[in-house]
Amino acid sequence: MSWTSINLKEINPAQLDLVAAGSYKFRLNPGAKYNDRGSILASATIESDGEFTGKRMLFSYPDPESTDKNGKVQNWSSVALKRLEVATGQEVQDGEDPVAFLNRIAGSFFQTGVTVKEDETGTKRSNLQLLNVKPAA
Repeated sequence: MSWTSINLKEINPAQLDLVAAGSYKFRLNPGAKYNDRGSILASATIESDGEFTGKRMLFSYPDPESTDKNGKVQNWSSVALKRLEVATGQEVQDGEDPVAFLNRIAGSFFQTGVTVKEDETGTKRSNLQLLNVKPAA
């Protein structure tokens, strides 16, 4: 199937196969990068047995000095990244950039929950609980 055969008017975003809420074991993927707002974009693949095994999930850590839509500083993101470091058992090297660190430890395992939330447009999304990462069991 190619893009030339896709009619976006026939696509229903509500039919997206979302990862169900629950706790999963993940493997961190290579390819972490910064976006134009300074957020770190990353992904992980579900390693737990079940219907979502192999499903890739995207997640991000906002710039810890940026503010959200309510004007609140996003400093939680640096804490969440530190929790991932601890959960994977990997240590950041002196002076290592966070994205370089994530790409170096790609293949590491961790466990966390997934929640399903509806955004302001009514679209449901599966989200990793980044502040609740643990070592993989």
